[in-house]
Amino acid sequence: MSASQTLASTIAGSWYPGDPARLKAMIDSFLAPCPMPEKPCNAIVVPHAGYPYSGPTAGYAYAAVDSRKIRRVILLAPSHRYGIRDLAVLPMADAVSTPLGTIALDTAMRDALLGNALFRADDGVHRLEHSTQIQYPFLQHCLDDFKLLPVIVGSLSGPAADALAAALKPFLADDVLLVVSSDFIHYGRDFDYEPFPQDTEAKSRALNLDAADAICRRDTARFERILDESGATICGREPIRAALRMLPDGCIGTMLHYATSSDESRDFSRFVCYCSIGFHAEFPPAPERTEPAAAKSQPGGISDADRKFLLDLARRAIQYALNTRMVATADALGVNPAALSPAICKNMGAFVTLSLKQNHRLRGCIGEIEPYRPLWKAVLGRAIDAAFRDPRFLPLTAAEFANVEIEISALTPAVPVGSWHDIVIGRHGMTLTKNGRSAVFLPQVAPEQGWGIEETLTHLSMKAGLPPDAWREGASFTVFEAVVFHE
Repeated sequence: MSASQTLASTIAGSWYPGDPARLKAMIDSFLAPCPMPEKPCNAIVVPHAGYPYSGPTAGYAYAAVDSRKIRRVILLAPSHRYGIRDLAVLPMADAVSTPLGTIALDTAMRDALLGNALFRADDGVHRLEHSTQIQYPFLQHCLDDFKLLPVIVGSLSGPAADALAAALKPFLADDVLLVVSSDFIHYGRDFDYEPFPQDTEAKSRALNLDAADAICRRDTARFERILDESGATICGREPIRAALRMLPDGCIGTMLHYATSSDESRDFSRFVCYCSIGFHAEFPPAPERTEPAAAKSQPGGISDADRKFLLDLARRAIQYALNTRMVATADALGVNPAALSPAICKNMGAFVTLSLKQNHRLRGCIGEIEPYRPLWKAVLGRAIDAAFRDPRFLPLTAAEFANVEIEISALTPAVPVGSWHDIVIGRHGMTLTKNGRSAVFLPQVAPEQGWGIEETLTHLSMKAGLPPDAWREGASFTVFEAVVFHE
């Protein structure tokens, strides 16, 4: 399989909507009612049924994650189609895709693990496995730029579960999200599980919550005893067993949500149960990522007073639009251009980024690279665009606005470079253009992700809808610098 191979979703349009706008709106509806826990979660147990059934429960787990910190995801999932014994199966492809775009796979982690006899690579196993694929759109929607390693496991002996945990544990760090994909009890004749002729729903709930409590307490012996004594059909039992061995001592989980596929129909002759569980694990610090000094440059000489004014201008413009359903003018906001400093009256490009305070999840980001109007006007216009016209999100609501923080990136003019070798990570923002497609990264993206230049350009190519290695030949590049400030 070629290095640029991407595994496309085989469940889009059935397990979840195939239309990107509908899919985003559905995920947003799942996340909206979910509270952020006191401590954000970096290890979660989350269900994997069709979104109309398990999506609301999954939303509670993903809403509990601090998206700002996560740069890598390890996803443990059970095998439903292949009989696998004491093995962990990794993909050979370099990326996976959904209607929301492409996710780069962590090929470095994969290649390191393939030196262990416990692991093998097989795209055939991954191509049809819904327990991994059902998580991808949630991850894309809730995280910004990240790498993913999906790991599919079958039945594991005790020693194999220990070996899997030992192999993966060194990769855990405070910028890693550990996701365990599992439904809970599958009840009904076709599941060969009908132990409760009476009070079926209540007794199933009690059994599920007992198992979930054992998971929260990381009591693996109790969890396995519950499964052995009850025969509970928890399909992700093996990934759960491995994950509990990976979590640090003293880490206690929280039950976030419980539901069943029959909560609406109330037909409990056949149903599947769903639990979301979250852990705040004290993983070791990620390797130090030093931001080059050049990244701290401040083009334009924008003073602290100017920054405060621009942030306030962006916030007032959004509030005005929410109140009046109209785009604010300078007069409407009481801005006197003649009284503004020369620095923010200079023509400059700008991006306005909105993120949610509770988990720092991106909520909108739109900008302009070309310096065709004064900086303050660019901020005024792009604040409205980020709030209401980012095609990745529904328009911002008044309820959300109180929980949004604003970041502004003021840009120097973009200039072409002869080669990608001329791009300096940490100093330059960049655009890539090829075959009529283009994409842009702000200067802070690569340092925040810990990416080198080749990794950055791979992600930039995929953002443009191009193959991961499209940057190597035939692409053109421009670079720019930025001063970044936020509330």
